Amino acid sequence: MSVVDRPRPTAGAKDLIVEMKGAGINPVDWKIRAGYLKDAWPMELPIITGWDVSGTVVEVGSEVTNFKVGDEVYSYNRPAFDNPEYAATEDLIGRDGCCAEYVKVAEWKAAHKPKSINHFEAGGIPLAGLTAYQGVFDQGLMKEGQSLLILGASGGVGSFAVQFAKDAGIKVTGSCSHRNVDMVKELGAEVVDYTKGDVDAQVKESHPDGFDVVYDCVGGDQTAAGIRALKKGGIIVSIANTDVPELAKEAGDDKVGKSFLVAVSGEQLTKIASMVDSKKVRVAHVTTFPLDESIKAFEALETNRARGKIVITN
Repeated sequence: MSVVDRPRPTAGAKDLIVEMKGAGINPVDWKIRAGYLKDAWPMELPIITGWDVSGTVVEVGSEVTNFKVGDEVYSYNRPAFDNPEYAATEDLIGRDGCCAEYVKVAEWKAAHKPKSINHFEAGGIPLAGLTAYQGVFDQGLMKEGQSLLILGASGGVGSFAVQFAKDAGIKVTGSCSHRNVDMVKELGAEVVDYTKGDVDAQVKESHPDGFDVVYDCVGGDQTAAGIRALKKGGIIVSIANTDVPELAKEAGDDKVGKSFLVAVSGEQLTKIASMVDSKKVRVAHVTTFPLDESIKAFEALETNRARGKIVITN
């Protein structure tokens, strides 16, 4: 990885050029760089890394209708090769990412950023926020009054999922370590402290009939515990175990397992921005690094040395 000078991108007819103010980085970014996803992800290195961005629009394409120069926006800006409506217009080997002074963003991927927070905080939302939202509602199909167990409730995705679910009238329980118990409770969830031992016993004691949905943000042995915690006919959604459909089927009782790739959605980012501005959702603590120290930012990400979300600033 290196920091280099490159020409400023130019806008196509339906694009924005955004002056980056905050670019959140995520584990998937360093995994792509390290080659772990080379068989699954249609990208060719070198690329500009990062898919989360918040910043100011400095140029709009001739067919852009929803944004103007000067607007403050945020986006989950990965190549949408999985979206049949837009895939034909995408650079499927990987459009240049967000860890740059200027970023090209297709209009449909962008949303006005939350007004009540700064660009650093907004830049840490898109991937984690969309993953949480889609896991609870698009995959879990959750409705008011249902019960949800979130495995890894204190993490970036899990903490958003707690808040989205609580706002929708869903009864939420979250698993976390002892040091994060107070934080998860403050978000509005009941807590299962996995450092206290038998998670199955704790779940059985608090919810003897099981949960309608389990959202697995952890994987490993926790996936099996999540499947056991389901009601008959329940759904487990996992972002950490791609084998979950088969594992849930093997468990019987009509249990369903889902593993998914988070979709790009400016529309859902608009909903999330509204929830942030209405104080229904609070954002994670942010640790920032200037753009010219991006390598240090990725070292901190890979070694878990920074608190909260890591955001590169410009």
